[in-house]
Amino acid sequence: MKKYILGLFMLTAFNLFSQEKSYVDYYHMVNKAEEEFVQKMDSSCFKYYDKAFAGNKPFLKDPYIAAQIALYLNDTARFDHYLKIAFQNGMPLKSVVASKFIKDRYQPNLYKRINQNFKRNYVEPHIDKELQQTICQLCYESDSLKLKAGADSPQFHASENKARIYIRDYLVKKGIFPNEHLLGITTSDMLKDFYKKNNKKDLYAGTTSADYAEESELRLKCPMNIILHSQCFFQENKELLFQAVEAGYLHPKDYGIMEEAAYLWFKKTSTNKQENCKIPAEIVSYNILGVDPARTDQVYDVTEQGIRKAEANRAKIYMQKFSVDRRKHELQEKYGFAFFFDFVDRP
Repeated sequence: MKKYILGLFMLTAFNLFSQEKSYVDYYHMVNKAEEEFVQKMDSSCFKYYDKAFAGNKPFLKDPYIAAQIALYLNDTARFDHYLKIAFQNGMPLKSVVASKFIKDRYQPNLYKRINQNFKRNYVEPHIDKELQQTICQLCYESDSLKLKAGADSPQFHASENKARIYIRDYLVKKGIFPNEHLLGITTSDMLKDFYKKNNKKDLYAGTTSADYAEESELRLKCPMNIILHSQCFFQENKELLFQAVEAGYLHPKDYGIMEEAAYLWFKKTSTNKQENCKIPAEIVSYNILGVDPARTDQVYDVTEQGIRKAEANRAKIYMQKFSVDRRKHELQEKYGFAFFFDFVDRP
């Protein structure tokens, strides 16, 4: 255990050094790129994408979205360029067809081009395998107890409390959240490797469609889910989680989802006896989570006043404008783009 803690300390030091540059400019550049495209539907967005990717290690969804835009504009050189950036930062080949827009054109037109690009440029993501295995073990234990004992059982709550304490003490307290920059995105190979090394079975085998691929979600799933199951974690660690946003270890939208969920999903009587916080005094709305008919107060408000509040709140955490996200949803529906890769909106 001491050896692992030392290894984790060294990993933390490495990542803090490698991402010591703030991600604030990165978020601004990507947000501006998306806004330019949805407003003009032309190539003016690419200069902002280029500035973002030149300054920071990208979230994989961003060069992937840029590649979709390039393909829409029939710019094959830029399409190749942005996929190259994604592959160099560890995007699996299976992720390429996450977008219907690309999937519909994959065979036979793009297949060879994309495969050659992948073979030339793919770089295995630099992650801490031991930490990844630890997080996977915590997640597996949680899912297993949820299925066996139920989501309101003491066993399930004890397991998730243990996982959150670990994430808090070893990562969040250092301004780090376990996201793709630390552990890579969730992939079928990651899960298979975990099952094989630990003699485990897939708890959800047979529950997904035959053509589903973990890689299509382009995100690390489990740590976010464990935090969202808690009523108190976000409230108790809000400032530290925002540090993680600014350091590139937590995406602004994920932070917004956590904050809205801390209010919207709050239950006055929790079956988790270790959580005794009060409902947040202030409703902070980003217009992400939908309306909950069981609640009087909501976090989704598309009145003129509600949109103004959401836009102001989004700006504070470097999140994309609500008006831009609305337009992205429209284009996604019309053309088959995949613009969203998060807990709420995903392919």
